[in-house]
Amino acid sequence: MKLNLIREKFLKAWQIAERVAGNKTSGTKAEKDLGSTILFTASEDGILTLEATDLKTSSVKCIAQGVEVIEKGSAVIPVSVAGSLIKKSQDENITLEVNEERGIIISGKNRTRFSTPTINDFPEIPRSENGEFICRMALNDFIRLINEGSSASPKPTDFPKYIGTCLLRTSAEEKIIKSISTDGRRLALSEIHCEVTKDQDIILPSPAAKDLIKNLPAEKVDCMIDISTDGDTAWFSVDNTEFSVRLVETSFPAYERILSDTNKTTMIISRTEFLAALDRIEVIARENVGNVASLILEPEKNLVLTAKAVDHGTASELLKAEISGSIMQIGFSVGLLQDGLQVLGQGDVKIEFSGQEEQARLYRSNDDSFLYMLMPARLSREDILDEEEIKELRPDLVEKFESEQNEQAVNNNNDNNNNENNNENNNDNNNDSNPEPESESEPGPENI
Repeated sequence: MKLNLIREKFLKAWQIAERVAGNKTSGTKAEKDLGSTILFTASEDGILTLEATDLKTSSVKCIAQGVEVIEKGSAVIPVSVAGSLIKKSQDENITLEVNEERGIIISGKNRTRFSTPTINDFPEIPRSENGEFICRMALNDFIRLINEGSSASPKPTDFPKYIGTCLLRTSAEEKIIKSISTDGRRLALSEIHCEVTKDQDIILPSPAAKDLIKNLPAEKVDCMIDISTDGDTAWFSVDNTEFSVRLVETSFPAYERILSDTNKTTMIISRTEFLAALDRIEVIARENVGNVASLILEPEKNLVLTAKAVDHGTASELLKAEISGSIMQIGFSVGLLQDGLQVLGQGDVKIEFSGQEEQARLYRSNDDSFLYMLMPARLSREDILDEEEIKELRPDLVEKFESEQNEQAVNNNNDNNNNENNNENNNDNNNDSNPEPESESEPGPENI
């Protein structure tokens, strides 16, 4: 095999393959060394195809640009040698030749010889010809779908297997694809309308899904991406590049049952200002158990954000917000709350609170295509500012809480009294409707 390469054009395909080949997390040293290689296949019609794998979950196949095929053939090229030479070359024209497992790169006055593995040792990569087409969408929509839908996924675990995965679910009837992830404390759900031919569940390892996004040509905003699968592997084809990801064999929980439609309090707030305030509050919050901050929500008032750490101090901040519903104090892990806010993007954020110890749901204020659900953290006495500390920030707030509690107590007493009165009235009504018979009077002296 002999090739003439135009460095700048060729590097685009090389770097995609190199990132996959270099992403090795397991295997023996020999396996990892073999994984750090790229298979070159030069055809008679002048097309050079690059293939690479991480030996675990992901592989890629792409057509390189800026290539002149002088002599067809195939060769396994080591990343460490060839990649470094091509990147460091000061000459734009490079010659690569491989013959009987011996390679040579000529760049300007530099000539470098190196050994290459045999083609038979290169691992077999799953072929998309075995897959069934599932859906097609715009590339930028797919990137957003994965970024949003995988945002609640931590590192993979052995059990349960769905932790650390990202579910892609298609509906042919609704013409929609959803991306969902969860770690038990939070859930992310993103959806996009697109061309769908079949109902299908595709469960991807989250690290592989996120690496896929990094490798996609995001600058090609007008491109479409096709998704196909055979049940074991999913293929993602865009432009002249095809990525494959091995699926996780597990069942995903019925996430619909997790989501609540109860909404006791709603808040609309600037995402940018909220994130900045959380960054400041975290200076104290990270010193307490659970990195917890407290949100005090009062209708038609500003948001009060507080944090407290014993032996370290307290922090509090007022934030302009639109709050409606019931007064509430609720705690959250600062880090998990920040994760959701960062994925939401620019603009205002709408947060629906189901209760003091129930879930909160984050949306964009003008768009419900992405949902980030977060369970609260239980607030302990050590997490809550005392009355004196709150009064320094909002003197009327303690009085408001006490007033709400007193009003609730009065309402409860009134309800009890009303119930007692109703019972008495019911008894009287029963007596009136069933009068006792009059007894016959005994004769008195006047009748004798």
